[in-house]
Amino acid sequence: MSLSKQQTIGAVGGGVFLVLAGGLGWMLFSAWSDRTDAEVRRDDLRTSFENFNNAPVFPSRGSIASVKSNETSYAAWYTDAVSFAARGDKVAPEETPPIFKQRLQSEVRRMAALPGGANGKISSAEFLFGFEQYLGGGGVLPQSADVPRLALQLDTISSVVDMCAEAGVLEIKSVQRVEPKKDEAEDDDRGRNKKKKKSAAKKAGDDELKQTCLEYAFELSTRPAALVTLINEITSTKRFCVVKDFSFRESADMIVDKITAVETAAAQKNRPASSRRRRRGGDAAEENAGANTLSKDDRVVVDPELDAPILVKFNLAVYDFGRGAAPAAAPETPAETSEKKEGK
Repeated sequence: MSLSKQQTIGAVGGGVFLVLAGGLGWMLFSAWSDRTDAEVRRDDLRTSFENFNNAPVFPSRGSIASVKSNETSYAAWYTDAVSFAARGDKVAPEETPPIFKQRLQSEVRRMAALPGGANGKISSAEFLFGFEQYLGGGGVLPQSADVPRLALQLDTISSVVDMCAEAGVLEIKSVQRVEPKKDEAEDDDRGRNKKKKKSAAKKAGDDELKQTCLEYAFELSTRPAALVTLINEITSTKRFCVVKDFSFRESADMIVDKITAVETAAAQKNRPASSRRRRRGGDAAEENAGANTLSKDDRVVVDPELDAPILVKFNLAVYDFGRGAAPAAAPETPAETSEKKEGK
């Protein structure tokens, strides 16, 4: 069925109208969208401007220059601070487990021979200074991976023991090497933990990544004066040390013990007299007056040097920043030099 001329013109006009209406609608939608985006950018810029304008430090040229100057000053201060803190860093010598154990035995014998108040020595004859796992009857050979850490621990313990002997500490009763805590994430998912370390390496500096800490627990028997000297020595050493969990108590109360001994002696002295016949009033009064008067030997004298020693407990954290120099090789003796020449 063919369309009439009027119908054809009407269909064409309707199509054109729809196209024009669609185009007009698209232009209106595009204009509305552009206006919305412009309003969002305007609000963001206004918020940013208000934040800058209301900031504690206005971002002027002088403020920006000051911030850059502070960054430079902080970097210089940080470098100096880390260098000062790391001035006592040490590097463990390269040793095999048998050689380290031999050196450990020799060093423990040397420390045990230092002067002190335990039969003239700094410790008992059986004391092993925290290395019971590797010495004694059930001692084992350390693992190769543990030798560098054990060497650093031996160096720190030897230094503290030498300080104790020089300060006049009576006895070292206990030394414990606090084993570093393992990260649970490493045990559960080592692969994921490696990724975390790599990402942390990008954010943190090299100094933070190389920083390590080894802790020790000490228990001493000493006099107050020797304790003060020891703490001063520890805090003035070049190693970066932190004393934690410090506590002390008296090993005995000399005053209470003396009073108790006097009262016990007086009670034993007066006990047989109660079984005797009753004396006259004058004799009884003289006996009571004599009992209430302390003799010269029974008087209590307070003197820190005569008091019982105090028991001191503290933890020592020693930090290392990975900047220690490798130990220098020992100089050759003349005998070794002549032997090399003869060998040539």
